Amino acid sequence: MKRRPLEHGVFEDTEVARRYDREIRMWSLYTSKSFISAVKRWGISSGKALDVGTGTGWLAIGFAQGLHGVHVVGLDFSDVVLELARDNAQKSGVSSRVSFEEGDAQDMPFEDDTFDLVISGNTLHLLKNPVRMFNEIQRVLRPGGRFLVSDFRRSWLGILTEHVRSAYSAEEVRDLLRQSELQNWKVRDSFFWLSVLSEV
Repeated sequence: MKRRPLEHGVFEDTEVARRYDREIRMWSLYTSKSFISAVKRWGISSGKALDVGTGTGWLAIGFAQGLHGVHVVGLDFSDVVLELARDNAQKSGVSSRVSFEEGDAQDMPFEDDTFDLVISGNTLHLLKNPVRMFNEIQRVLRPGGRFLVSDFRRSWLGILTEHVRSAYSAEEVRDLLRQSELQNWKVRDSFFWLSVLSEV
């Protein structure tokens, strides 16, 4: 199946964002558990993490709930979803350890060597230039920092959802990574998901 990029832009309508928030909450909290398991295997229990494409914040929130020594910064291009994310963090009791910044995943508003860990869930397929995001991840990571990026994998399930139709294959992601400055990566390919993570 040929990739069909999404035409959608940034969330600008509050009601659409609220509907998205309700739909994504449980799945994002579930996803955060698998991210936490990987990070714990790396021995990370403290430091500063960045969630790229945080949306309404549930991955960042779940991450903070599972790793009490980590401060998480969520980055998203939409101020509409970030307003919901801040409210969600407050209601979840983690607003002291989760903050949110407006900005572009392809041109992040952070200094070099800022984060110990970068995570991202279901954002890769939404970007016009994923290579730039990979470059930015490398730039904002501290020496020895780790990363975990997960997204849909394009497959015949694309007949059911445009998000799977717009996703990349494993080989396409590897090609994007080879074009990037991101170092020490590996790609894990499963039936529905792709993960790009630090090579141990």
